[in-house]
Amino acid sequence: MPPCRPAGPVRRIRGAAWGRPAASPMPRSALLLILAVLAVPGLVAACGGSSASDGTDVASAIPRDAPIYFEVVVRPEGQLREDALAAAGKLFRTPDPAGRIRELVDHAFAKTSDPKVDFGRDIEPWLGERAGFWFEPVRGGDGEVGGAGVIATKDEDEARSALERLSKESGERETDRSYGGVDYKVSADGDAWAIYDGFVVAGDEPQFKRTIDARDGDGLGGSDTYEKALEGLAEDRLATVYLEPRAIFDLAERDSSAGPQLQQFRQLYAIDDMGPAAVGFTANGDRLAIDAFQTVSGEASALFGAAGSPASALLGELPGDAWGAFAAAKFGATLKQVYERAAGALGGAALREQLRSQLGLDLEEDVFSWIGDVGAFVRGDSPATIDGALVIDVTDEDRATAAFGKLVGLIQSRGGAAARPIDVDGADAAFAIPAPDAPAPIVLARGNGRVVGAYGREAAAAGLSSSEKLSDSQTFADAEAVLGDDLEPTFLMAMEQIVSIADAASAGDPEWAEVKPYLEALSVVAGGGKVDGDRSHSRFAVGLR
Repeated sequence: MPPCRPAGPVRRIRGAAWGRPAASPMPRSALLLILAVLAVPGLVAACGGSSASDGTDVASAIPRDAPIYFEVVVRPEGQLREDALAAAGKLFRTPDPAGRIRELVDHAFAKTSDPKVDFGRDIEPWLGERAGFWFEPVRGGDGEVGGAGVIATKDEDEARSALERLSKESGERETDRSYGGVDYKVSADGDAWAIYDGFVVAGDEPQFKRTIDARDGDGLGGSDTYEKALEGLAEDRLATVYLEPRAIFDLAERDSSAGPQLQQFRQLYAIDDMGPAAVGFTANGDRLAIDAFQTVSGEASALFGAAGSPASALLGELPGDAWGAFAAAKFGATLKQVYERAAGALGGAALREQLRSQLGLDLEEDVFSWIGDVGAFVRGDSPATIDGALVIDVTDEDRATAAFGKLVGLIQSRGGAAARPIDVDGADAAFAIPAPDAPAPIVLARGNGRVVGAYGREAAAAGLSSSEKLSDSQTFADAEAVLGDDLEPTFLMAMEQIVSIADAASAGDPEWAEVKPYLEALSVVAGGGKVDGDRSHSRFAVGLR
């Protein structure tokens, strides 16, 4: 197709996306609204019409070496659309989610000033199935990020007509240029845009040009690295995020002002042993879910140790009336790995010696050697009855006993707090430390193969041993169901109890009244993760009622 004239308002959409003000009379609120429509997957009702591009190849129009890429299905079809609307129906508590979404979008656009943007008139007639946005750190930009957006259009003429009309109404002056056979326009602050090959493309001029270069078969989509990173993600996803950590750091370190700190961070967290990461978002009438996959090797594998271990049995052993809980397997070993890396990168040997000489603490003997799985829980049915505890499974009783005594002694000698002995069910030793302005003390207790730090005596006893286990509760069953069969929970939150407590604490607050209906649509929030060989997988899921 011949080169075509670009449309100015796309730059302004892009300007808001990059997180800096757009140099244009067009109000920034309108830019954010347009971007929101394009960036929130599954919220645009699909309409018929032929398409110059079906939008499935958006990634092929993105540079192959793009370090950060975000793709959304802005016009879902078939079952994908039905699932998205089913989720929206529950979130908005309406039998007509598409209508409700349209009402919200129209109401939001109605608040914009000149030029007026009407979704039905200015965007819907040309909007295709997918939109992609890619970003990269700008060399010498002192943290600035540049990028471009590629939006599939089903009708180039409609897109050009609408966008040129908005551009004219904005009154912004633009310059005509050409690159790689594509005519485009650029604003005074270097933002470029064009319509070609069935796409609306806009961005910072350097990244815009690199996007045009991807037309020569050098696109991200279809590359072996990209396709491998996406393995495991659901086909029916509404959004995809692709990250290349090593490339991000390579580019960011070129900025000399931040280079040394970034190099230190890179070494500490073994960034060079992390492959590309891919994240997918799915939604249906039962749940919203975010899945993340990444390849890890070498020293990075050790840092992913907790995620790679089987889910900690400690989570299910926490009190059955907990509405919030998490547990991490082999936490002491993971903590030791992180410390040893920090010691190598930051000179941690001196810190180890300082702790030993000033506090009498040996990190190996008094911390790493006896900490096994670690968990925490929160419970209570009103603001006044909330309590909870941090729970540590002990792997070496003798070392835990010695460390517990040292900790209590340090609290009194260094912290200036009076730790008085108290009786706690199931504890071999327990101490209460007054908490200022709180009705209950902080309790440290040891017994039953555990060490706990709790708010209140009852929470300490429940942390040491509970007759009613979380694994037998409906909350745990809901968390397992929302995560699916392939992952076990590592954390969970029961939303009904949380909403009830927040409602009691925020009665009469108009802002809470606006948020409450959306939270009431959620049943449970849960997460889990594992490592299979060199491939890590984590999932964050929210159940819908």
